Amino acid sequence: VQPRPDGLVHPDGTPLGHWEQVFVYNHLAQGGASEPAGRWQGLVDIPNTSSKQKSMQAHVEAPLAGRFAGRRAELLEAARAHGGIEAPGQAETADLAVRFQPLPRVPVLLVFWDQEPEEGFEARVKLLFDVTITDHLDIESIMFLSETLRDRLLDTAPGR
Repeated sequence: VQPRPDGLVHPDGTPLGHWEQVFVYNHLAQGGASEPAGRWQGLVDIPNTSSKQKSMQAHVEAPLAGRFAGRRAELLEAARAHGGIEAPGQAETADLAVRFQPLPRVPVLLVFWDQEPEEGFEARVKLLFDVTITDHLDIESIMFLSETLRDRLLDTAPGR
C-alpha cells in the first residue's frame, strides 16, 4: 500500500477500496510496534472473540475448505498469486501451510488439511494469527482481513 495525496493505492497504482482504506487506518490507529513472536493462535485463542468464532468458521474457513477439498495444488497456486509462501514446518499435521504477510508486522498462516473420504474426513482450513495480532488490529479488522483473504483466494482459484 502506498499513500498519495488523493488516498491510498495498491502497489500497481489502483486505489484501495473504502473498506480497505478503513482497514489500513485502523491498523495505523492501533499503533502496534511489537514484532511478530512466531507463535500462532486461532481466533478462538484471542480474548473477546466468541461472537466472531462461528462467523470465521462459517464464512471464511468452511468456504475455503469446501472449494479446495481435493485440490491442494490449486490452493497453493491461488495463495502464491497473493503473496503466500509455503511454510512446511509451521503445521506438522497439515497437508499445506501457507504464510501471508498482509502488513509488515501482521503475518497470517493458512493451514489446510485435505479431505480423506475413505476415512470419513472432510477438508479443513484454519487461519492462524501471530500472538501479537491484537497489538496491530482490532477484532473487526482481523475479520475483515480474513474475509478479504478468503475472497482473493476464491476469486483467484483455477477453474473459476
